[in-house]
Amino acid sequence: MNITKLNQDRAALEERIRHVKKMLRSSWTRPMDREQYELIELKREATELCTLRAWMRGRHHLQDVDRCREIAERRLVGYRLEAA
Repeated sequence: MNITKLNQDRAALEERIRHVKKMLRSSWTRPMDREQYELIELKREATELCTLRAWMRGRHHLQDVDRCREIAERRLVGYRLEAA
């Protein structure tokens, strides 16, 4: 598993989440529904990456073990190491 890529993706997500939260905490001068929906999607994505990392450590990020397995198996495809 490409842990480096996973960590980079998680760091980029965390930075984007901080940016969106900063926008949402400022005074709203326009409708912010897009930012709110983006934050929801970013948090879902971050949860899935954390679930994958926990699964690779033999742990569960969520209480639903079957859901953890499903997420980990689906997300693992994007982080497999290429054969040299």
